[in-house]
Amino acid sequence: MIHHLIRAAILTGFAMFILYLDRTGEMSLYIAPRMELYVKLSALGLYAAAVYQIYAALQKRMGRQTPDCDCGHEPSRSILKNTLIYGLFIFPLLLGFLVPTGTLGSALAAKKGVSLTGSAAIERPALPEETGANPDPAAPPADAPPPEDSLDSLFPSDEYTEDHAAYGKQLVREPVISVPEKQFIETLTTLDLFREAFIGKEVELTGFVYREDDMGEGRFAVSRFAMNCCSADAMPYGLMIEWPKAIDYANDEWVTVKGKLVASTYLENEIIMLEATKLERVEAPESPYVYPDLEFGM
Repeated sequence: MIHHLIRAAILTGFAMFILYLDRTGEMSLYIAPRMELYVKLSALGLYAAAVYQIYAALQKRMGRQTPDCDCGHEPSRSILKNTLIYGLFIFPLLLGFLVPTGTLGSALAAKKGVSLTGSAAIERPALPEETGANPDPAAPPADAPPPEDSLDSLFPSDEYTEDHAAYGKQLVREPVISVPEKQFIETLTTLDLFREAFIGKEVELTGFVYREDDMGEGRFAVSRFAMNCCSADAMPYGLMIEWPKAIDYANDEWVTVKGKLVASTYLENEIIMLEATKLERVEAPESPYVYPDLEFGM
């Protein structure tokens, strides 16, 4: 009987933890919004399983036998063994309730590495400059919208990049390209895929400060953690920033930066970088994470 009650308490505890995360708004720090409904529904399953365990305990109390598992054997009589088994469930549950919820930051970014080129799953298409064609000497300035008939040559695409090419044709017309939360990864990926079309454009984005020793004193990355399913698969994406007073900004500070997009190199890799013209500290957003836009290109 005691085993059934312990199991009921553990199952109820996990269900209550899900309810706690939902009521406090902290669930978004663990899982992506599109997964929240499934997790909430799982709480109902946990409650149902807990009710069954209480029912089984009452049946034993009245002298009626209910099978503990398909094998039909009784739980171990070893107190140590039972303590270890139940402790595997109770310990993480206590951590969830007692340890303050934190957000991912530069410490984890240092382990995972920040992507400075957007999504690595999409390869850059071959542009005219890369195939040996001579650039047009009469091309308009970078901050001027390109003529309509030149957009196709600026944004060559295939079946994997056609959505980003279409999005790039919209972005290139903007006087200042603001990297939005909803399409954070898609925007950075587009800027990198078609970097030749965007070099010299003004770009603005918000994120946390992250730096590595190899970046030097005048550079750091402004990044956001992108979550696909849960916090375990979160990856940091951002842009390298060049700013004379970069040393004045500490890791994990949130900033909004505006600057000119330029080509650069980092650790022998070609990247895009912002030569900052304006940089200011801001409050961390309510939800520090960004998510893939599942409707992108639709």
